[in-house]
Amino acid sequence: MKKILIYGATGRTGQLVLEYALSKGYEVTALVRSPEKLALRSDRLRIIKGLPSNIDDIRKAINGCNAVISTLSGLPESDIITFKKVKPSYIMETTIRNTIQCMYESDVKDVVTLSSLAVGDSYPYAPWYMRLGIKLTNLKISFADHNAQELLLQQSNLNWVIVRPVGLNNNIESKKLDISYNRKPAASTISRKLVAQFIVDALGNDEFIHKAPVIAEY
Repeated sequence: MKKILIYGATGRTGQLVLEYALSKGYEVTALVRSPEKLALRSDRLRIIKGLPSNIDDIRKAINGCNAVISTLSGLPESDIITFKKVKPSYIMETTIRNTIQCMYESDVKDVVTLSSLAVGDSYPYAPWYMRLGIKLTNLKISFADHNAQELLLQQSNLNWVIVRPVGLNNNIESKKLDISYNRKPAASTISRKLVAQFIVDALGNDEFIHKAPVIAEY
């Protein structure tokens, strides 16, 4: 049974990833900045206070784990769709660079990271308004971070999976899953619940290793 290290477990999607992983019987370590924001408790959940961008915190958290899931985002939501200037944090790039090093050191092979439609070679298949937003708003900062994160994984020797969902919604009932490569996705949104399930189920799944599927629901 895999023991998973999760980043972003206090986020809206990360919480669902954590819940689903525990429901599937995994043992989970959550590396979080603010443990008090994590209400979920389980005998199979270890909570470590720290920063996923800090290599020493990663080394502590990855101990005993054999897989990593990242659901981090590049900027707070309030800073993304805005024209005001914000300082790039490059948290995803820094976290993945340090994580790759720690995974090599600990002989951990499997990693799944949450990305987005419009990152990398999926950019042409994003809707026009999304591409415009990336050009005109702080989305460009977040997407630069996504792109850097993806490139580091693709250059690694790990069993990486990059999950690129379309726009996220909070629907409870999931619809049919659309998985695409090099084409426009079947719909423009997907539930966070379905994304979370896909991320966990992709761990160690040979079908998706070294791939970056775009996922939607319809």
